[in-house]
Amino acid sequence: MQFSSLFPSTLSRTALAVGMVVTLAGCAATQGGAVDTNGATRLQGELTSSSPVNLNDGSQYQVFNLKLKAGELVRVEQGGALEGAVLTLLDSRNQLVSGPRHGSLHLAPQADGTYRLGVSGSTASAYGPFDLTLERVTPRNSGALELNDSVFGLLSRGNDANTYTLTVAEAGLYEIALGSEELDTVLKLNGGGLSLEDDDGGDGTNSRMTVMLDPGTYQVTATALDSPAEGGYDLSLSSRALPEGVELVNGGEIALGTTISGLADSSDKVYTVTVPERSMLRIVMSSDEVDSFLKLQGPGVDTSDDDGAGRDLDAAITTLANPGSYRISASTVDGSAGIFTLSTAVQPVSSNSAQVRPGEGVSGTLAGNSVDKTLVIAEAGQYKVDLYATEFDALLRMSGNGVELEDDDGAGGTNSRISTYLEPGRYTLSARSYDNTGRGSFVISVERE
Repeated sequence: MQFSSLFPSTLSRTALAVGMVVTLAGCAATQGGAVDTNGATRLQGELTSSSPVNLNDGSQYQVFNLKLKAGELVRVEQGGALEGAVLTLLDSRNQLVSGPRHGSLHLAPQADGTYRLGVSGSTASAYGPFDLTLERVTPRNSGALELNDSVFGLLSRGNDANTYTLTVAEAGLYEIALGSEELDTVLKLNGGGLSLEDDDGGDGTNSRMTVMLDPGTYQVTATALDSPAEGGYDLSLSSRALPEGVELVNGGEIALGTTISGLADSSDKVYTVTVPERSMLRIVMSSDEVDSFLKLQGPGVDTSDDDGAGRDLDAAITTLANPGSYRISASTVDGSAGIFTLSTAVQPVSSNSAQVRPGEGVSGTLAGNSVDKTLVIAEAGQYKVDLYATEFDALLRMSGNGVELEDDDGAGGTNSRISTYLEPGRYTLSARSYDNTGRGSFVISVERE
């Protein structure tokens, strides 16, 4: 916002500097001149149809004269019926010092003097009473960041990043949080072989990192995406206990049919798994904290997934795996950090069998309109039938005993799933491609739910 957006553009800055007066009846700013901000101060005013008008946008404004000292920081919070007022601070020459900001502003003058705090409506129709609470605060923009410490810092024009020193005495899981009501924060961590960055890992536009740290010295930087980056923030450090019985495994060989826990961050956590025979391999990465991302590479397989598990932001890969070693890379979509679980499972696959039963998988090759398999159900119950294909967009149909069902992408990605109650009997499963032109191998898997 330029100066003209707060005050009438037809007046020169010189004229404003000489002739501007505060006209708020009953306000402390009208009593003997400027308000001294020593201690907590509360100002009141109201924007009405008779208030001065900003000619460029039609909004009303009022002005307070404030006595401020260099090196002191004053936090202004706006309340009252007027919502989202725009706050701006000008010096005696009517040069912009702080702002514009909606609802709150930090005043950090470079010299002693009298300054003008402008309160402007957010729109031309914004009217109503308001109050301003002014309180002196002390920012800490450098130094040590201690465990269980909470630091208030300030970014200002010409100082858009503050760096703190973190000394870790004991290896463990730590959480660093950076929050602000004024800034779109960015948190950085460097040291000990790490170079991490987080934008929105916390709530809204706040930042948060959860990271395993070894003993050593690290640098924590608080900055923001805003231009200019101007506003206050809170930075905190805490240790985080792992859930009871949980041990983090952040790489290496894992056994099929097991579930491990790891800590995701901006770097891949790489695992290997060995498939002894031709099987349907399923890998699931789950987390309540991060947006999971999986990669799988191995004999004839090179695939990835973001949200294919069908649950929130969990990732899953299901593929036909030939005997061999496979590389699993677990990470996050946005580089944020958090705890996850990684599970692996295999289901034996029969080659080109005409029949399939619950607990089995059968492979085939689509070279025409469809390939049919017979599903044999011995006991009534709820069953899940999946059709997986990496070379075409799968379409699964089930018919028989009064059942006529079809699914396109129910198993995630372009794979198909039919989940239904089945009576004992035989059913026809038809593997097709969505556009009837697809060709390639597929696997049908059946499980009782």
